[in-house]
Parts: sequence; structure tokens; C-alpha cells
Amino acid sequence: MRVITIPLGPVGLLVVLYLGVLFANFSRRLGAVTKMAEHYRWFWVSNTFVALAAVSQVVRGIAAVAPGLAWPFLLSPCFALVTFHIPLVIGVTVDLVLVWYYWDWILKEESE
Repeated sequence: MRVITIPLGPVGLLVVLYLGVLFANFSRRLGAVTKMAEHYRWFWVSNTFVALAAVSQVVRGIAAVAPGLAWPFLLSPCFALVTFHIPLVIGVTVDLVLVWYYWDWILKEESE
């Protein structure tokens, strides 16, 4: 069962990466219209962290399928923490903060 689900992890991360690109473009356009500060460039920084997590997921998935051929440190929890979990948390948190900054007016309009 592990071999069947390994390709699904990077696909989910690529969807998060695509959402980051969409939010970067929409926020750039919204910021240009409303004359907001240009914080949308941080979306590209957060997308870099999410891309690093996706690459790490692919590498760790390949190492999990063929553990005898991979370097042992690729399967260690420290490698997963440094190359997958921490970049993913940083990238998604920055995305969340920026989306809240640019798009909180939707929630304000709905509540009024």
C-alpha cells in the first residue's frame, strides 16, 4: 500500500504551490488597484519553501521505495524535519498571513 500512495504526496504539495502562484498574481493585481504595499512578492518566497518540501517529498518517497539503494540519512527523521516539515510550515504560514493581509476585506464585507 505504501508504494501506491507515495506519488500522491507531491501532487498535493504541487496543488499548494499552484495556489500560491494564483494568490501571488491575484494579490499583485488587487494591490495595484487598491494601491496597497507590494507584499505579494513574499508569495514567491513562500512558494520556494513549498517547492523545497515537494522535492524533499519526492526524494524521500524514492528512498522509501528502494531503501537498499538510497543513502540511509534520506530516511532519517532529521532529514524529513529539515527538508520537508520546517519548509512546509514556513511556506504555508507565510501564504496564510499574506492571503489574510490582501483578502481580509472579503470577510469584513460579508459580516456587515
